[in-house]
Amino acid sequence: MELKIESYTKPYINKTDHHLYIAPSPKLQNIVAHYTITFQNHELEIPEHSVLNLIPDVSGCFVFKFFDKLSIKVWGPTTKVVTVDNDLNTFPCRFFIEFLPGGLYQVLGINVHSILDQKIELEDLNEALYQEIRDLFEKVTTFDEVVEIIDDILCREVKKHSIHQQIIKSIERIYTQHESFHTSLIAAELGISERQLNRYFHKYVGMSFKKFTKIVNINHLIQDMSKKKLIDLTFDYEYFDQAHFNHVFKEICQTTPTHYLQNLSDFYNELYKF
Repeated sequence: MELKIESYTKPYINKTDHHLYIAPSPKLQNIVAHYTITFQNHELEIPEHSVLNLIPDVSGCFVFKFFDKLSIKVWGPTTKVVTVDNDLNTFPCRFFIEFLPGGLYQVLGINVHSILDQKIELEDLNEALYQEIRDLFEKVTTFDEVVEIIDDILCREVKKHSIHQQIIKSIERIYTQHESFHTSLIAAELGISERQLNRYFHKYVGMSFKKFTKIVNINHLIQDMSKKKLIDLTFDYEYFDQAHFNHVFKEICQTTPTHYLQNLSDFYNELYKF
């Protein structure tokens, strides 16, 4: 199976040199951040053996590779930088489902902590779902069809695995707001213990409440790094001082903020998730 980027003809969020970002069905707006198609662009030279360092991601994704046998890799949420080959000019089109926090649980119905920092074939996690997608894709010739099929399947699957609305609202609040949240405050608001709150976060988003908030804040902060001075970001994001900010940034991104800014082309983080 070989699909071309030109076979997607419908509206999209944005198109860059190697990425096309597509909005999912409105019914999935709390489940999926966006779909992404990566494609070759030989007008831009990518140095041989170059790599991309992927910033930790609290949501996870599905990665489709269109070989003779369809591969659908499930990436669990990540708590550390993942280094991959920058093969955008040597690998044909790929399709990604970029989930929002809790989305993986609502599609797969599994404890997300069990796939934290892992990459697993969907066939091994949910053989029936994989087989259904593979069978439907046998006659697919365009990305228009791919998006339509995936929209329909995800809309059906998320009806099977619900998350308590109060927990969903807490996850969304942390994910969308640039604030510091404490476990005790959120637990008190929900009328549950801190231990119970962490159990929910491990099950639905794959990690502890504290780790989740740290990674979310760093991802939000990275979006602002090209527009503000580091010292201003330190106080905007409520770090104690520059040393504290540097420590947390290095804990999550395995490099300093200064090194990150000086080597932006070596890093990739999701523009439309945060």
